[in-house]
Amino acid sequence: MTGVWSTIATTTAVIGHAKIGFVAAAFAVDTLSLVVMAFRWRMLLRRVGSGATLWESLLAYSAGVCLCNVTPARTLGGDACRAALISRPGGSPSLKAIVASVVYDRAADVPGVFLLGLLALPTLKPQSAHWGFFVLLALAVAVLARPIYRFVTSRFAQWHPPAIGRAKGGVVIAALGCSLLIWSLDITRITLLGRAFDVRFVPSQAATISLLRLGSGLVPVPGGLGVVDGALVAGFVWLGVPTATAAALAIMERAIVYLWSTALGAAALLLLGGLRALRKARTSAPAGP
Repeated sequence: MTGVWSTIATTTAVIGHAKIGFVAAAFAVDTLSLVVMAFRWRMLLRRVGSGATLWESLLAYSAGVCLCNVTPARTLGGDACRAALISRPGGSPSLKAIVASVVYDRAADVPGVFLLGLLALPTLKPQSAHWGFFVLLALAVAVLARPIYRFVTSRFAQWHPPAIGRAKGGVVIAALGCSLLIWSLDITRITLLGRAFDVRFVPSQAATISLLRLGSGLVPVPGGLGVVDGALVAGFVWLGVPTATAAALAIMERAIVYLWSTALGAAALLLLGGLRALRKARTSAPAGP
């Protein structure tokens, strides 16, 4: 127990000496990433006939992130939440079209994650036996990407033709560009956090940490609590960071990606109707004796 308390005390001291400027920049980059995500979704919403503004898209998207972080429903629940909360005056466009935009939005992330994997290869030691696996995976993605895209779009065309017809062309390229920007911002945030604790991560190392957080987050635990935290500490230590500093980095990373995004989403939920519900509850509450 003495060792545990010593590590906690050391980690607390490390956090206390963090460079505030870099921490603030990391928070700003994460917030910008959320705005870009909402902007990408808004582009896809426009192509299915939605007139939602960027502000409305940002509120609905943030609310979905909050629900994803605090409920067992995770991504499915978050996506259902934002699809339900986006403005549809007069019931237009149809819910099918909104759902189609969400599916396209998720699909646009795939190339960005793939690029993240390529960037992480130098840190993942491509000279090892795993190198062959990554080469085969890259070839498989390159060969199968177009047939899979055609299959998915044909299925959507049967389900809701307008959603497919409007989502082709330049908007798809723009959405993919946003995806690459989003994951570049992810790498930037991790790099800035490292600088806050006098640790310099090269892009390959930051990409590896990003992949580790993404992969451990797939475990079916609300917000990945405990699982992602442990994975981040292990990843930072694996990169040669001292244990106390690794724990401090993991805490700050989670404070930004989990706590900050959840707080923003909770505020969005209030703005989207939570405040009205609270006022209604207060006015309808029976007066005391």
